Amino acid sequence: MKTKKTDLDKINKKIRGLLSQCDSPLVLSHARPDGDAIGSIIGLSLALQKKGKKPRMVLIDGLPRKYKSLTGADQIQRSIKGDYDLVIALDCADKKRIGSPAEILDIHLNIDHHITNKLFAKTNLVIPEQPATTAILATYLPLWGFPIDEDVANALLMGMVTDTIGFRTFNVTPKFLRLAADLMEKGADLSSLYYQTLTAQSLPASKIWGRALSRIQSKGNLAWTTITLKDRADAAYQGRDDADLTNHLSSLEKIDVAILFNEQKDDKVKVSWRSNAKYDISKIAAHFGGGGHPPAAGAETTGDLETVMKLVLGETIKIMQGKN
Repeated sequence: MKTKKTDLDKINKKIRGLLSQCDSPLVLSHARPDGDAIGSIIGLSLALQKKGKKPRMVLIDGLPRKYKSLTGADQIQRSIKGDYDLVIALDCADKKRIGSPAEILDIHLNIDHHITNKLFAKTNLVIPEQPATTAILATYLPLWGFPIDEDVANALLMGMVTDTIGFRTFNVTPKFLRLAADLMEKGADLSSLYYQTLTAQSLPASKIWGRALSRIQSKGNLAWTTITLKDRADAAYQGRDDADLTNHLSSLEKIDVAILFNEQKDDKVKVSWRSNAKYDISKIAAHFGGGGHPPAAGAETTGDLETVMKLVLGETIKIMQGKN
């Protein structure tokens, strides 16, 4: 599912042309946006603006509070308004993840790093060996004719920091760290980005963590827990996300795979997996209609919490035991 190296020159030439010729591109990413999605959409859009373009940034679920201090964050909209002449999807492995009504659009350009990407656009740049989509943009924006300034560098480094949980996932390479250093030299503030996105936590989020961690379970080198609708209501937590608890679960000692079951409205459950280098959990997520990359993946499944947990745990254990 990745872009072949032999095709990169051709694809980059095509992307350079698309970006140089557009005037009002529509820039999208997936529902429940994470730091890489947000950093990608803001970083690319700010770079386009520096060249006189008028990009429209759309995230159907809006922007989590901790990302609102980024330059350009106030431009993100939750619905598509106005005219556009190019549709770009970033950090999105599946067109459906963009959310309605954007998922019915013709996507002209798809830039992503998920190994499960379905290559749904007319032009696809998918590089799974990159730990973050923001790293792809940091690498190629100058080649496409868009220099990286301090604001763009901050957005891109933020995505790189969050998608690797502070540079600690197994796919972080020396080249990736050098790229991060390059962004710091352009003005990105690593310490501030790290604190805002990975360290700072609201009181409602802390209450969510307390409830979920109190019922954590394990079997061998697998651990899991849940966030329920009642947890969010009792904690007065406004979001539908996991309050970054999934990343904490990945640090559990002697645990190779951690799963968080996040109950949603309308009989749905968001399932998030994290792993070390031993297992490619994107394959498990794909089994449930989701996707991701080897150390981190997710899916949204229909069903009540207990039923979904039973199915997901069963399939995960099979794969970890090499039975599937």
